[in-house]
Amino acid sequence: MHHHSANLPLILRPKWVFVEGELREGLEVVVDGGQIAAIRPATGPLTHPDRALLPGLVNAHSHAFQRGLRGHVQWASGQDDFWSWRDRMYALADGLSPDGVEAVSALAFLEMALSGFTTVGEFHYVHHQPGGAPYDDPEELAHRVIRAARRVGLRIVLLRVAYARAGAGRPAEPRQRRFIDTGPDKVLRAVERLRAAHREDPWVSVGLAPHSVRAVPKDWLSAFVGFDGPLHMHVAEQPGELAQCRAEHGLEPLALLDSLGLVAPNFTAVHLTHPGEEDGARLVRGGGRVCVCPTTELDLGDGFFPVERLPGVPLCVGTDSHARIDPFAELRALENHSRARLGRRNVLSPPDAPDGLAARLWSIGAGEGSRALGLPGGELAPGAPADLVLIDLRGVSYAGARPLPAIVFAGQPRDVEALWVGGVPVIEGGDHPERARIVEDARRALSTIG
Repeated sequence: MHHHSANLPLILRPKWVFVEGELREGLEVVVDGGQIAAIRPATGPLTHPDRALLPGLVNAHSHAFQRGLRGHVQWASGQDDFWSWRDRMYALADGLSPDGVEAVSALAFLEMALSGFTTVGEFHYVHHQPGGAPYDDPEELAHRVIRAARRVGLRIVLLRVAYARAGAGRPAEPRQRRFIDTGPDKVLRAVERLRAAHREDPWVSVGLAPHSVRAVPKDWLSAFVGFDGPLHMHVAEQPGELAQCRAEHGLEPLALLDSLGLVAPNFTAVHLTHPGEEDGARLVRGGGRVCVCPTTELDLGDGFFPVERLPGVPLCVGTDSHARIDPFAELRALENHSRARLGRRNVLSPPDAPDGLAARLWSIGAGEGSRALGLPGGELAPGAPADLVLIDLRGVSYAGARPLPAIVFAGQPRDVEALWVGGVPVIEGGDHPERARIVEDARRALSTIG
């Protein structure tokens, strides 16, 4: 694989460059020192004819190890819903060694890179040995997940999960022992240790993730108010969660979090599939956003995110359980699910702008995802990180089509030709130099699990 010399500027002249919400022709992008140094009129012939250069996409919500469930949970047995799926997921979580966690995570991250993601927010909750005892290095598994992302070449924000219990007044179940901490102070110390270990690495940062109102009691949540980094939390994914929260606190999940002071600009509510009446207003007032994971929310029977009930709330997307890893599918599902539910078209579109809806969806995938993870970027502009994706529009599916809406509404991971993270080439010619080895390692790790 040809690595561009780090000390020479890289000049890209694709046919189209995504700038200020549209694909423009006749531009070149200069990359230097891991950043975009300039976007200016092209000074020579195209380097990438019939290709479009766009900001890399951000996967704001991932549980990398769950990639191991793919194809193993798609048939019925007894009562089959989110909660029975969760039991299967716990069995997988219990069966993975540190090598297994690293191998399966690398497989998920490889598939992300091949699909156009440059950054992942990893909601990481498998912390301890299968019996619940910590590893000699208590952050062993977090370091393995980070190493997997760096092996692939992705930027990673490790969202270190706090998990206390099975539910209100219920101690952890045996299969949750790998997730459990004994107090909020332990969680915050783990975050500090992880930050210290990766302080010098510009590709790695660390945030905090109280798992959910089911798994984290009120006093822990209070201890996390004012955290100085991204804070993500599963909120209102399942109706059962709302009922449990009302029974314990007399409030629905986001109302509880807001009353404690957690709804702030660093806050991301993951899912919010079943928002309360006032939840949109709470998010607009306090700051914060929603991370929607449409393909997982469909796969698990969670429901459709009601985007029209949360006007003005910033959105980003994630691939969550990795039933699929396809950012094009996530972005268009936000729009298409709304069309199916509301009986109209172009729900999220600004008026009379042919590229407006596609541009908005791409910025949800790139810029809003970056903000959710506390990162700069998500756009092509001087000074932004050179996290770039090159889409090949020579395929038959693009013939005669307006390029940007065609990318968003008909694009597929296989159209990703190249990917740069911090100016470093990760995907070239649609492939990754470590692909065969990463796939084989993951296959071996997963073959030992029932």
